[in-house]
Amino acid sequence: MTSASAINPYDAVAYPGHSFAQTHPARLATIAHFHGMSPALPSAMRVLELGCGRGGNLVPMAAQFPQSDFLGIDLSADSIRQASETAAAFGLRNLAFRQQDILTLEADLGRFDYIIVHGVYSWVPEAVRERIIALFGMLLAPQGVAYVSYNALPGCRLRDLARDVMLHAVRDIDDPQERVRVARATLKAVAEASDPESFHGVVLRERCKQIDELPDNVLYHDDLNPGARAFALHEVLAVAERHGLQFLAEASFPNVHGGAKEAARQMLAQIPVEQVARREQTLDMLIGRAFRETLLCREAVPLRRGIRPDALRPYYLSADVRPALRQPEPERPGAERFEFHEGVGLSVDLPQCKAALAVLGEIWPASVSWPELVERSCRGAGIAAGPAWAREVARLEEALIAIFKAGLLDIRLEPPPLTTEVSERPAASAVARWQASTSFEVTDQRHRMVQLDSIVVRKFVSLLDGSRDQAMLLDAMNAFLAETRAAGIAEPNLPERATAAEVAMHLKDVARLALLRA
Repeated sequence: MTSASAINPYDAVAYPGHSFAQTHPARLATIAHFHGMSPALPSAMRVLELGCGRGGNLVPMAAQFPQSDFLGIDLSADSIRQASETAAAFGLRNLAFRQQDILTLEADLGRFDYIIVHGVYSWVPEAVRERIIALFGMLLAPQGVAYVSYNALPGCRLRDLARDVMLHAVRDIDDPQERVRVARATLKAVAEASDPESFHGVVLRERCKQIDELPDNVLYHDDLNPGARAFALHEVLAVAERHGLQFLAEASFPNVHGGAKEAARQMLAQIPVEQVARREQTLDMLIGRAFRETLLCREAVPLRRGIRPDALRPYYLSADVRPALRQPEPERPGAERFEFHEGVGLSVDLPQCKAALAVLGEIWPASVSWPELVERSCRGAGIAAGPAWAREVARLEEALIAIFKAGLLDIRLEPPPLTTEVSERPAASAVARWQASTSFEVTDQRHRMVQLDSIVVRKFVSLLDGSRDQAMLLDAMNAFLAETRAAGIAEPNLPERATAAEVAMHLKDVARLALLRA
């Protein structure tokens, strides 16, 4: 008799289910528009996710955009059951889940503006991979966008050195927990015994460190799937072209690798922007990319390549940026140091650009339209309307495009549905409140996963349903603290009582985490 886990390992070991910001239709729509398309806006669209798991990606989208329609399909019956229960709990009538094999899907599903296939392509049989791309060609709307992620070559050649070690060790083991345990132990032992001066030894040790940080269920599905394989971009595009599709862009947009050396940048500069597939494949070889998130559209759609001088004007802009706490001695007079997310630093001397970054940092995580940012930046830099206005705006535009190319500036066709203003009765999304009641991770209004650092903050977020003012929130928090102490729950740094100042502080923090609904 065949075991259930042999039929579908995702029923035996659940894959992590949460939101993926890079798959959000608002992001895909912006990238499509940037390249000259006329994509459906998130406020009125149809979205399909293949391999939707437990719905962690689709549920927050459907809750955000009640006028749009969402469909999730997965082979795992248990995942679909959980996803359907979650959708029903939120009363989401615009979201449906179906348990079905991708190979059986047909054109009767209708047309979709966005099709998302994340974490599937590299881990399914060849017939399923072919069917995924065929479904893109069959189901995409004329201005639709398909997202597909996969392990990429040549970067995964290095990852596979460690994977070969683990797969050999678990070749006769079926139990998922034992496979993970033996794989971890074997890789550690082999890495430590290998020559630390050899290329092979260095790679095994580095991958061993990375795997130490992977959850067991991710390691089980991603690395211990013997049928998984990586692909070069040109291989995926060859299949796409057979189904009437073309390369649109990478979801990690703009796909300009700031860490590339000067020689690498010069090599890329010699390839015309119109030869986008060749440029992308060359970049993969230069940086050793190991994972791709490729966007496809119909081959008949004319696309605009390159970044124009006025490219930012149609969009809402945002950046997680702030002035550096410690300003070093400037290399040039008037320079100011700014820090972006992930510790990236930048020195800026153009007055209107410094003012623009100050505006963006002040309003983060909210966005601002291009005209408003220009007006506030020039006013902050003391630039008045007159003969010099156009020249100074052009200088600001040039500086911000350079920051955008570095991947430090986010642009959107529509601003995210969030607010940084604390209203009389503040509200977080129903999804974030529900997640906070059971987990330290919640989905913010930018569709990112954010970490809440204590049960106190989790309880606070769960209370933000729009029915309580700050005095009522204070009373509810103190009732919670009393109940927690009475129950004997051990929580580090649990306060005796909350104060009005702490409630105000929590609200400010929650707003900064992009958890407050607009």
